[in-house]
Amino acid sequence: PMAILSTASPDGEVWGSAIYYYVDDEFNFYFVTRTGTQKSQYIELNPKAALTIADEPSQTTVQLSGKVDKVSAVDYENIVFEKLAAARPTQNGHNRVPPLEKIHDGNYVAYKLIPATMQYANYSVQLEDPRATYAQQVI
Repeated sequence: PMAILSTASPDGEVWGSAIYYYVDDEFNFYFVTRTGTQKSQYIELNPKAALTIADEPSQTTVQLSGKVDKVSAVDYENIVFEKLAAARPTQNGHNRVPPLEKIHDGNYVAYKLIPATMQYANYSVQLEDPRATYAQQVI
């Protein structure tokens, strides 16, 4: 349920942030942050971002990049309080819920990352051709 969001300012300063996310059936990725954070400031100035998800036990990764938009006020409650707050089972059977109870007072904004490109890789399999790539284009 966690990923690393990479953002950049218009002049090329880069920033990586760990985020909790929710993904819908169309591969749109949703996340929440406080306004004024480095990632929020960079998104407002440059709405292009990349996201990296890695699962060590299965040796799989997902990498994507695309445009970030604000979530409408109408969809905010559904995304934040229903989708992001939903418990997700982990490998060991425990449920993992984003730490929403740790949210401090402040103004929050929900974003949607719409992928333009996305790839998946499964490094747990052995490819017969050593020159072959593990990455498979999804989008």
